[in-house]
Amino acid sequence: MFNIIIELRVLNYSSTEKLIQTVDKYPNMNLIVKYVDEDYQRLLNNKYITAVNFPIKDAVKIFGSYDKLRGKKKLKTEIQNIIGFEDDHLDSCEGIENFLVFTYHLLKTNKNLVVSTVGLSYESINHYIKIMELILTKLSDRTLYVIKNFSAIDELVLTDLYIHINTVEKETVFDFMKNWLIGFKTKDEYFIYPEYFGKVEFETGDYFEMLSFILSGPNRDYGFHFHNRNNPQNPKAMILIRNNSLYLGIGVTPNYEKHFIERLLKEYHKTPIVCHGVLPY
Repeated sequence: MFNIIIELRVLNYSSTEKLIQTVDKYPNMNLIVKYVDEDYQRLLNNKYITAVNFPIKDAVKIFGSYDKLRGKKKLKTEIQNIIGFEDDHLDSCEGIENFLVFTYHLLKTNKNLVVSTVGLSYESINHYIKIMELILTKLSDRTLYVIKNFSAIDELVLTDLYIHINTVEKETVFDFMKNWLIGFKTKDEYFIYPEYFGKVEFETGDYFEMLSFILSGPNRDYGFHFHNRNNPQNPKAMILIRNNSLYLGIGVTPNYEKHFIERLLKEYHKTPIVCHGVLPY
């Protein structure tokens, strides 16, 4: 038997020992879901917990590391034997495959993991949680903390609208910030490049400093995410840089989808890409 714990109040304790004692006291708490707005920093600082996929130097990186992982076929077979059915996501060649197989690989040798779901679509995050629930019923003495990349703003119900621009131009980015990001705050508190894997080239706690670094050279893929709870019609925004092109995005409530499509079309003279829980590329 297992439970998904939406909020673990004991994480407010400052003592590492109290955290570990709590995990030991509640052996059925195999999978614990937290959100980006909650205080999960203590998990990252805890020497008994392995951080995975976070943009910090000491975290294990899924993207890049998965490509080098040996024995993927055997690991996939083990997962399917545990869950009892064939899961097409295990051979999807997408982020969800990397997450499922690599997390299972890590859980075989690490008792406690905290995993950031950045890089997955909302549907993939939910599928990942369901599969990991099943896996954890068969792995004794293991705990997985899943940090969902959306929280108080219910991003599952939002429609994402993106304007794709074939070149990365500072002026275009700054105009988007001036016209669309007033009142928005960045979701992340710390930024590291490369974002998910590779040797660290640049890191900072200043969002604008990282943005300036990314814009100062070619071939620097990065994603910046913003939210504004005081703007219910359009509570989130995105600046995605990929393959030397720009994706300028906003997340809007369904009732205002048509309104914002018309606004973007008028400003950029092109029809925005409409996405529901997936990336635009």
